[in-house]
Amino acid sequence: MTGTRDEAASLGLLRSIDRRLALLTGSEARRLRAMVVADLLRTPARIAMFDAIDAEHGSPDLAKAGGVTDRAAQMFVKELLDLGLIYVVPGATGRGVIVARDDDAILAWYLQRLAGDPQ
Repeated sequence: MTGTRDEAASLGLLRSIDRRLALLTGSEARRLRAMVVADLLRTPARIAMFDAIDAEHGSPDLAKAGGVTDRAAQMFVKELLDLGLIYVVPGATGRGVIVARDDDAILAWYLQRLAGDPQ
C-alpha cells in the first residue's frame, strides 16, 4: 500500500510543479485569481465559500463561511461542479457534499478565458 501512496504523492507533486510552471509568476497567479473573482465568484459570500473549499468541510461549513443559507451553498457547489472546477471528495462522510478545488481545471478555465474562448 505504501508504493501506491508514494506514487500518488509523487503524481500530486508533479501536477503541482506543472501548474506552477504554467503560471510562472506571482503576477500571473494574481491575474488568475482576479479573473476567477470577477467572472465566477462576484460577491464576498461566494469568495468566502470558494476560499473555504478545502476537501475537508461540507456545504454547511461553506454556508457558514459565506454567511449564506445551506441551500445557497449547495447551489454554489453545484455550479462549480457543473463547470468542473471542483470535485467531490471520494469516500468522504458527513453532512453535505465535501468538495475540493481542481487546480488543473481552474488553470485550464483561466487559459481558455485568456484565449478568448469562454468554454
